[in-house]
Amino acid sequence: MRRFLFLLCLLLLLGPVCTHARGAPQLVEEASGITRLSDHLLIVGDDDPGAYYRFSLLGVQGPLIRIDPSRLTRVVLPQGNLAIDLESIDVLADGRVVVLSERLRALVGEDGVIAEYDNQLSEFGNRGLEGLAVKPLDQGTSRVAVLWEGGYPEHTAVPGQRHRHIGRLAMQPVIWIHDIEAGEAGIAIKSKTALRVVVLDVPKPVGQEPQAQRFRAPDLVWNQMDNDGDGKKDWGFIILLSSQNSPDQGRPEYRHQWLQRFTTQGKPAGMPLDLNTIVPTALKGANWEGLSWFEEGKRLVLIHDKPPKGPPTAFIVDLPNDWK
Repeated sequence: MRRFLFLLCLLLLLGPVCTHARGAPQLVEEASGITRLSDHLLIVGDDDPGAYYRFSLLGVQGPLIRIDPSRLTRVVLPQGNLAIDLESIDVLADGRVVVLSERLRALVGEDGVIAEYDNQLSEFGNRGLEGLAVKPLDQGTSRVAVLWEGGYPEHTAVPGQRHRHIGRLAMQPVIWIHDIEAGEAGIAIKSKTALRVVVLDVPKPVGQEPQAQRFRAPDLVWNQMDNDGDGKKDWGFIILLSSQNSPDQGRPEYRHQWLQRFTTQGKPAGMPLDLNTIVPTALKGANWEGLSWFEEGKRLVLIHDKPPKGPPTAFIVDLPNDWK
């Protein structure tokens, strides 16, 4: 018993634990978030609580990256076992890897909760916190943007008493922006203490709800762009958008997968980039869930959720010249 307690304490002191699957290769289940750290991709899946995966990029050539299980290392967060339904991952300016738990409404690191978000960002109708983007500031401070996805709530996940009111009406995505100081943890973020709350004016394809296509926003990155054409670059976002309808009967139709630039006031900037025009035929209509910079200002990397069989695929997107 003493030996067991000693080993347990030692593991907690050492920080994240790397594990390799034995027997059958391990897969990322339901990939939902991605970021690049040096020569690795860090990936989370919403079916794997309290852990993330490191994927080696050595020798890998894009733009299509098969997430080969033999290149994966599973990293367990010692104090993150309650971090379920993970939707995004990033690295703070002070070097801490953080994962976004939709169910907890929280950013979680190896030592537990770093930031907890207020009730307005709770999950509703299976719509909740999906995206995370970190921009480093001075002295290890991080400017953090978390994205509540919006879109149509899933009708079967809405309490029956609310069906007549909002069960089939689309909601706008919302971003909360706040700072985390180097080493800071255990903070509570409310709308009134956030630096900014941004309601996204997402495009609305023609038609009436709930039959019309409406967008949800699964992920985002910070992005510098010239909003006024004066040559001066301001900070904004590139946001991953995915559309569907909410029919009374039958399965929803998922029609559009776009990248769209937005200002920090929530206004779209320029025309969207239709992913179905640039991805391989086999990936047209894929449910893209994760977005990150592969090479900041030049190339993005996307990942989709669980394919019919085998591992998920990441895809590198070169920015259009007028987006750079």
